Amino acid sequence: MTEESEAHYNLMCSACYTPCPAADAHVVPRWRPEQRRIITAYRCNQCWRSTLGELRAVIRSGAAELPGSFCDFLVRQGFTDTDMIRAAPPEQQEEYLLVIVDAIESGKLVFHP
Repeated sequence: MTEESEAHYNLMCSACYTPCPAADAHVVPRWRPEQRRIITAYRCNQCWRSTLGELRAVIRSGAAELPGSFCDFLVRQGFTDTDMIRAAPPEQQEEYLLVIVDAIESGKLVFHP
C-alpha cells in the first residue's frame, strides 16, 4: 500500500458557492470594486474564466488603484519582482497586467491555495 503525499480537501467556489476538489480549483485575482483592490478568489471550473474576463475589463478601464493592488496580489502569491510594473507608465502597466491575465488563462501561470 502506498501513502498519498497530498491530503485531499475541497474548496468552495466564491462565485457559485459550489464545493470542488482543491486539485480542480483555480486561484485567481479578482477586483473588488467596493474595496477598490484585488483579492484572492477561489473559483471552480465553471466560474474562473468569467472572473478573468471581468478583471480584463477593469484593467482596461484604467482604475488608478488596480496596478498597485494587482502587484500586492502577486507579492502575496510569492512573486516579489513587481517593481517594473509599479514603475511603468499607466498604459504599459495595463499591457503587463493583461499579459499576466493571459498567462493565468492559458495555464502558464498557476497560483495555489
